[in-house]
Amino acid sequence: MPKLQVFLPDTDEVSYDLTGDTVTLGRLPDNTIQIDDISVSSHHLQLTLSGGDYHLKDLNSTNGTRLNGNPVTEALLHGGDKLRIGKIETVYQSEIQTPVEKRELPAAELAHATVASSSVRPVDFSNASPFRMKKQKKDSAGRGIFMVAGLAIAAFIGVMVFIFMMQVQL
Repeated sequence: MPKLQVFLPDTDEVSYDLTGDTVTLGRLPDNTIQIDDISVSSHHLQLTLSGGDYHLKDLNSTNGTRLNGNPVTEALLHGGDKLRIGKIETVYQSEIQTPVEKRELPAAELAHATVASSSVRPVDFSNASPFRMKKQKKDSAGRGIFMVAGLAIAAFIGVMVFIFMMQVQL
């Protein structure tokens, strides 16, 4: 019997037996499996039984669903698959074990790129960094303290030299 292990933040794992032909997961109590977490949508995903395993369908959730680390909207689940529902980690367990190398790859999505109409070389690359540059602050109080300390050290050395010279003359 397929199971879904849910790892909730502040509690131990909870294991759910998947018995129905259709199982819904979400934050609201009208779901088959309720996961009361803010990152889970009210009706997050649906699992439909298909040949002994379940087929996952994301129900346009806000934070999305990840299957083994990859974003997914629909996929056939296999034993050992790791699902991330919002921020909640789960593991799908099945009696049917499909080796990882025999599983089908997710469908490739075509990336759409737009060619820029013009381009200008930047004067400097300071704006290319994602981090803001720290502005150098002028600390006049700190400078004043260092100047007074330097004068005090110079005066001390001068007095010591003067005292040493007086002792030599005696």
